[in-house]
Parts: sequence; C-alpha cells; structure tokens
Amino acid sequence: MSNNFSVQSTSDAQIDDLAFYISRLRGESEEDAPYVKEIQALVKSDKNSVYTQLAKDVAILLTKNDREVEHAFNLTIVILLSAPEQVLPSAVKAFTASLSKTESTKTSLKQKILLNLYNALPATSALRYDAFLGLVDVTAQADELDSLTTQLANVDAWAKQWGIDITTERQLYQHLSEKLSQAGESKSSLDFLLKKLATYETKDDESTSCAKDAILRAVAMDNYFAFEDLIQYTAVQHIKGTDEFQLLDLFLNGNLQTYTAFVSKHGGLIADQEAGLRKIRLLSLASLGSENLARELTYGEISKALDINEDQVEMWVIDVIRAGLVEAKLDQLNKTVIVHRSIYRVFGKEQWQQLSVRLNTWKDSLNDILAVIGNAKLIAGGALQGGATVVVEDKSEGIKTN
Repeated sequence: MSNNFSVQSTSDAQIDDLAFYISRLRGESEEDAPYVKEIQALVKSDKNSVYTQLAKDVAILLTKNDREVEHAFNLTIVILLSAPEQVLPSAVKAFTASLSKTESTKTSLKQKILLNLYNALPATSALRYDAFLGLVDVTAQADELDSLTTQLANVDAWAKQWGIDITTERQLYQHLSEKLSQAGESKSSLDFLLKKLATYETKDDESTSCAKDAILRAVAMDNYFAFEDLIQYTAVQHIKGTDEFQLLDLFLNGNLQTYTAFVSKHGGLIADQEAGLRKIRLLSLASLGSENLARELTYGEISKALDINEDQVEMWVIDVIRAGLVEAKLDQLNKTVIVHRSIYRVFGKEQWQQLSVRLNTWKDSLNDILAVIGNAKLIAGGALQGGATVVVEDKSEGIKTN
C-alpha cells in the first residue's frame, strides 16, 4: 500500500486507504491484512457502521511514531464528514473520544486534529460542541487549560451559534467548571457554574443542587464577595428556607456573632471554618466602613466589631484594602482609620436614603462654596474700580444694603 493518501478519491477508496494504513500499524502483512478484509466486508454489509468503527480504530495512530499519522487523521476527518447525516453524530463522538481518551504524549497533535475537525464542521453544527469538548479534555490532560483562556471567553456566543439545546448547554458549562476546578482555576470554574445556574427558571432537583453547590463554592472561594449578585439568581431564590440559603444570607447581611451561631448548628456545611471566619470579618469591616465614610474610626471600634486585639487592627485593615472592599488611610499615631470608599454588601432602600442624604449635604456644601466665590468676585471687582463693594443680604426682611 502507498502511504500517499488522497482526499480526492471516492469514499470507498479513502476507506480502503485508511484501513490499509491501520492494518500496517497493527503489524499485519499487506497480503493477508485481516483488518482490511474486516472493513471491506463491513462496507458491503453495513456501510453506515464503518464510519464509527474507523473513528474508534484510529486511536492506534496515537500510539505509533509515523510521519504519515497526521495525514491519516485528516483523511479520517474527510471520511467522517462524508457519512450519512444520521450516522455523523455517533461517528464524530467516537472520533473525539478516541483522541481525548487514548493515552499519548502527542498532545499538540491531538489539539491540531480536533481543531481541524472543529473548523471542518459547519459553523452552525451542534457537533462543534463535541469537538470543542474534546479539545478542552485534551488540553486539560496536558495541564494547559490556561492556553484556552481567550477561547473560553467566547463560549456563550458559540453555544448559541451551535444551536445546542438547554440541556447540552448546561452540560457544557458543568464540564468546563469541573475541568477548570481540577486545574486550580477556582474563579473561572465558579463563573461557568454561575452560567449554568442562570439557565434555570423553574425549580427541580437539578436546579436545587446547582444553586446549593454555587453557594457553597462562593463561600469557600477566598476572593468572592458578590453575594448580593448571587442571591438574585432565580434558582437561588427557589431554595429559600434551606441551610445553604441561610448561609448565603449570613454572608450578605450577617456579622461575626451570627456566623459563630450558624457554625455551632451547621458547622459541617462550611468546609473551612477558619476561612469563613476570615471572610466574615473582612465583610464586617467593609460594612463598618460604609457606615462611617469620611469619619475617623478608632482602632478600638474596629477591634470590638471584629473581636480581635487592637494590635491586629492594622493587619485586618490592610487585608480588607487588598481584597478591594475598602479604600482607607491608616493613622498609626492616633490609632484611627479614615475610610474613603467601601462596598455595600446590600444596596437597598436604606442605602439609597443614606446616599440621598450625602448628596444633599454635598450639594449644600457646593452652594456655600459658590456663594463665597461669588462674593469674593464682587469684592475684587469693586477694588479694581477704586472702591470695595460688599453685598449683605437680610433674608428675613428681603432688604439689600450696599
């Protein structure tokens, strides 16, 4: 058999070429070639099953060192895409499984072939989902998921383009979340879990499980503080009354005391209680800051709120600034902290009222400043004309005196 593959020949000739190549890699003689005879017999009796069979058998290409391997894989793609419409899905799934599940060090080759398959499929083909998942699996096995960061940003758009149903879309987000979690990418992993969570509108066992998992992972993740966003999800609203929802509400509205009380009853729900304690202290400090903007907070006040020694206050203030929850200035000499900006853990009616008061105060201050500036201009103008003019207004009588 010649090792020169032709993608221009007939489908049966292409199948023969690939079968002879696999036969040779198996160590069979060209005269005997039992594998070739098996495939040829299958073409005659049940040609539709040939495509899936070849897709499985090409896994041997990953275990051999041969310069024609890549060409053989590309020929396989050509053969598979010529399969009848009803056969193509199973054949593509078998092919991606062969590439992702066969143990081999040829990671770059696997990635290249899966990309070739992906690009050879129509842009709106749901089978691109299978090719993409295979690519993710292969890349994850090589511990190179970070190389797909830019591609992962397009997953939402691709899912719509592929036309996959909602069940498959959820499987996609779940799969990506699991692979990213295994790779230690906890933030990206949670992001995809939240994408899955957002697809649920009605309550069922699956949505309940997803909501609870999302809450527990959000609580466990060091730098996750967007609990007000999390509680807005429909699936999360559907689990009110559960321990997990109570835990979420605790990190949204609670303090050190409510955390301690919760842990005493539901300690098993929090995997790392010390990490949870640290997070609730940071959030409590942020709340204290938002309630005392532009006012000096004493070390004593912070110490009491966080139940820590005063000599630990500076460390906690630095930590809350690093977490991006607060902007503040430490006055070590006077043992005070001035908070310039702080997040609101919950922004509701009360917070809007506080904001309104602050804006009105700011407005009044600006009006006072403008009045002073205006009066200064009048005085300066009078001085330039050789005399000073001062305007005094008696608001109670409505009389002006010059």
